[in-house]
Parts: sequence; C-alpha cells; structure tokens
Amino acid sequence: MFKVTPLGFESLGVRSMATYIQTDNSLIVIDPSASLAPYRYSLPPHEVEWKRLYEVIDKIIDVLKDADAFIVTHYHYDHHDPAKFIDPKIYKGKKALIKDPRNFINVSQMIRANKFINKILKNNVKSIEVIDNRILRIGDVELKFSKPVTHGPDDRLGYVIMVALIHEDGTFVFTSDVEGPLSEYEADFIINNNPDIIITDGPPTYLLPHNYSLKHLDTAVSLNAKILCNVENLKYLIIDHHLLRDLNYTEFYDKVLKMCNTSNAKLMTAAEFIGREPQLLEARRRELYGRS
Repeated sequence: MFKVTPLGFESLGVRSMATYIQTDNSLIVIDPSASLAPYRYSLPPHEVEWKRLYEVIDKIIDVLKDADAFIVTHYHYDHHDPAKFIDPKIYKGKKALIKDPRNFINVSQMIRANKFINKILKNNVKSIEVIDNRILRIGDVELKFSKPVTHGPDDRLGYVIMVALIHEDGTFVFTSDVEGPLSEYEADFIINNNPDIIITDGPPTYLLPHNYSLKHLDTAVSLNAKILCNVENLKYLIIDHHLLRDLNYTEFYDKVLKMCNTSNAKLMTAAEFIGREPQLLEARRRELYGRS
C-alpha cells in the first residue's frame, strides 16, 4: 500500500500544503500546519475561513497522532506550527525531519526555526534529523531530499527542501514552496525520481506583475510542461497552494496542457485529487463578505 492524502491546501480553503503518506509500515506527514492570509483585498479572514482552518487543523492532529515521522520543509507558518494550534505533546516519540535551521536560510526563518526546535521539538520528539540534500529511510519508505532551493525567484523569502518518497508501490514528489518550479535543478529533481504523483505549489499568479514577473510565469509554464511530458510513471500532477490563491488558476493549467498535450497524467487540484470540489475561500474573500 502507498497512499498519498492532502490534508490542507488552498483548494481546500486554507493556506497549507499539509500531506500525509501511508504505507503498510509507515505514516509520514509533510508540513503539518495551516494558516490564513491575515489580509486579502484589505479584508481579514471571514468566519467561514476560520471554521475551515480549525477543521483542517483537527485533521492534521488526527493524522499526527499515529505518525512515525514528520517533515518540515521550511519555517513559514503555513508549513510549521509554532504551538499556535497544535499541542507540542503530539510530537512525543516521533522523528522530526527538518530543514537546516542555520544554513541557506533567511533571518526571519532562522529565528522561527530556533524557537520551533528549542521550545517545541527538543522536549518532545524522539529525534531530530536535518534533511538538506540527504537520503534517509523511515520504515519501508526511502526519502530523498533536495539541496536547498529558493522560495521563489530569489532568496528573499529563504530556502525550501523538496522531497521524494519512494516505496515499492509508488513514488511521490513534494516540491514545497518553489513558486514554479523555476529552475532546471528543481524540474530535474522531479523528473529523475520518476514519481507517480507530484504535488507542487505552482506560481503565485495573484501577485502578477509586480511581485512575480511574467518572465517567471513563462518559466513555470515551461518547466511544468517539461515535467508533464517527461515523467514516465506520472499519473497525477497536482498544482495547488500559491496558484490556487487566484480564481483564474485554470488559465495556468491550460497553458501547461497546451505545451504538453501527449501525457496521460491528470492535472488537478488537491481537492479534486481526494474527490472534492475546489473551494478557494481566500480568493473568494470579497464574495464571502458580500463585496464586489
């Protein structure tokens, strides 16, 4: 058995990429956290968003209870919880696999990482492993971690770690916050691991054109098409997270599919992957408040 289940994503109504992988012998959670945009369209989160956030957090907690290990790809709050919603005692006896808190990291994330490790992890977890550019094994799953790659076009937002989980029944790649992908290294990491399932965050098109350039958008389209056309075993390419903060996200899907129309893989949201309709609550915040 090799089962990949998204827990929290923008298509599920929150800022998150929380995902778990279950096999016959292992249960691993990636980035067990979720948050809401403090302001969007100059509006705070709607009560509908808060309700959904607590629903997602409850699901994350339920899965964490039985997890053997959890992975933290970087230290933004939608990817790790600073004991705001999740009781640190839930990490008792688990293996923490974390991005290097000292190298290839910006000041903000270094401060957050230090607090997370010293105030939460050290008193609870079974062990702490730095994962950057390493290969580890948890039960019947081999974990391949990328070198640190930038959170987007440059290092202003720090660095993240991509993850490949390899099992005899399948392979899953999780990009974390690459905002694209935007580099050949990132695309090659995905392609060379030949995954059945990919979850990537996509470009933050809602920030175009001032905080994310059209040039970077073109790169993201091109590299996603390259991945779609070149991963032999690919069944599902899930593009969500940053991209799903834009109500017009399917325009990006269409551009990728136009560049690669030979793949049999399905391009979809995390919500659709688990049989649900996408609910882009943040992108619909004006509508939730009854404003045009």
